[in-house]
Amino acid sequence: MSKKNFLVSAAKAAFALAAVVMMSAVFTSCSKDDDDDDAKKFTNTVTFGGMEKPIVKAEYEDRGSGNYKLFFYLVEEGSAERVEFQLNKGLHMNGTPVKLTEKEEKHSGLYWGVAYYTPDGEQFFNTFAGPSSPIPVFSDGTFTVNGDPVTGIRIKLENGLVIGKDDNEHTITMSYSGKMTEKKKKKKK
Repeated sequence: MSKKNFLVSAAKAAFALAAVVMMSAVFTSCSKDDDDDDAKKFTNTVTFGGMEKPIVKAEYEDRGSGNYKLFFYLVEEGSAERVEFQLNKGLHMNGTPVKLTEKEEKHSGLYWGVAYYTPDGEQFFNTFAGPSSPIPVFSDGTFTVNGDPVTGIRIKLENGLVIGKDDNEHTITMSYSGKMTEKKKKKKK
């Protein structure tokens, strides 16, 4: 009888251990999936005209009073190809999607603006949400920004439809999550 009880106790212990190991594997797998999903959301790339390019450097310029200019350099160090944003922390960096098709109402602080520069540094498009500005906005799209350039930022530009310098419509998307470095100011001669 004691041999039978021993085997039953051993079987129960083995079953309990197997259950704990399986649950541990499930929880570990779920948390890894969440991390993978988050990584998929932010690819640190810009896609323009169907070509995806990595963001190799991200800089910011603090313009004071919560106003920032952001520079996202593409492809290789030293290339002039970049996407630039001008934003106000309180108005645009709060996780609320900003409609790229609308001018903003009059307010203090910077109005949002987005520009793309080609590899030779030529501005290919420029958009600006100032209410009385003749500079156009996008035909479609949104951008969402969380955080701030100093401590870390997450920015997503989705479905951006814009007229380029060639008078044709182009699509731009962008996804970035990470820290930025402060842009070095050029010394005056």
